[in-house]
Amino acid sequence: MDSTALLSHFRAQVMDEVKPFLWSTPEGLAYMNEAQLMFCRLTEGISDVKTPEVCAVPVATGEIFAEVHPAIKHFRLATVASTGAELQIKNHTDIHKWTNQTGRITKMIIGLQPGLVRWDYAPVADDEVNLFVFRLPLTDITDVDQELEVEAKHHVSLVHWMKHLAYLKQDSQTYDGKTSEQSRKDFLSYCAQVKTEQEYYKHTPTAVGYGGI
Repeated sequence: MDSTALLSHFRAQVMDEVKPFLWSTPEGLAYMNEAQLMFCRLTEGISDVKTPEVCAVPVATGEIFAEVHPAIKHFRLATVASTGAELQIKNHTDIHKWTNQTGRITKMIIGLQPGLVRWDYAPVADDEVNLFVFRLPLTDITDVDQELEVEAKHHVSLVHWMKHLAYLKQDSQTYDGKTSEQSRKDFLSYCAQVKTEQEYYKHTPTAVGYGGI
């Protein structure tokens, strides 16, 4: 479902399908953009392993710091492109001994500053680190026929947040505080369910042994 289709669904839900519309197209797209962003904030966000500007981090010889995309919410996996070796992902609060010496990097240290990571050693050669992350949307929804970044199965539920915002519009024909609040609760409930499912997905299945009777 693209932005045009979802906007049409929103209009059907709020009974605003006849011109002149109570909510303009730019307003509807703005609500949609906020809904997608809020969905990502309240859940793990968008799983990404292949977007180059997000998932490919240059490693420069002698540079102990590297910039990462600001849309990244959570780092799941980091591997060195040339060797396939997995890096340990460590929060800076877990590091008790720091060094500026050169060497083979084995750790990616996060949390020092937004949009920045640190290697445990200054790299001895140029390379690349490939990431598996959860992230926020990369682009705003500002136009019709625009693809949403969250999975299609979540699109219809974004309308809850769109309705929440729409019914707060200060106009006698649009303001409905009770419906706005109920829509907000419906959206939060849905996001909580999605986050629970994402947490379940993140954990490796464990084999269970059964004894004889």
